[in-house]
Amino acid sequence: MKVKTFYSCNTAHGLIGSSKYLLGHIEDDELFRNNNKYSFILVSAATLESLLNDGIISWAFHTFKSDDYKRHAQAFLSMNLVKKLDALGFLLSSGVYVTDNTSATYQTLSNLVKLRNEVAHSKDFYSETEMEYGAVNEDGMQEIKFPQDMIAKMSKSPLNISNEDCLGIVYCLEHLQ
Repeated sequence: MKVKTFYSCNTAHGLIGSSKYLLGHIEDDELFRNNNKYSFILVSAATLESLLNDGIISWAFHTFKSDDYKRHAQAFLSMNLVKKLDALGFLLSSGVYVTDNTSATYQTLSNLVKLRNEVAHSKDFYSETEMEYGAVNEDGMQEIKFPQDMIAKMSKSPLNISNEDCLGIVYCLEHLQ
């Protein structure tokens, strides 16, 4: 006997595993930030999008006829990540609840989206500054004093995300699952 059934293949579980793996490979060294943080941010944001899309598709599948659910899901799937995050609680609760955008979880995931956008859509324009060069020391190295505007710009790099913040991201993603 054949029975008609429905299934879905979701990548979120594997992506969360990748984020956890990358947690063990993002430690900064003494002088430089770890470039694996870019990968962590992108994989974690992909996890978030997979989870949100799965929630929207599941909602539409259980709300509309099987012939119509994709069309209704597409309307929400075209929204940006933060708007999806805002809408999902409302959709899944049939309008009973709204997402608390002041919660720590929401703030963590919203910040992840901002970091992802900085990494994925990087626009690193040139900036003009004045460098102050000092004397050459006994090792033959010239001292350079970086101007404050350059230090401020470099401090805003996505690579400055702390390991604690990365742990918080994985925690939030696991609980969104």
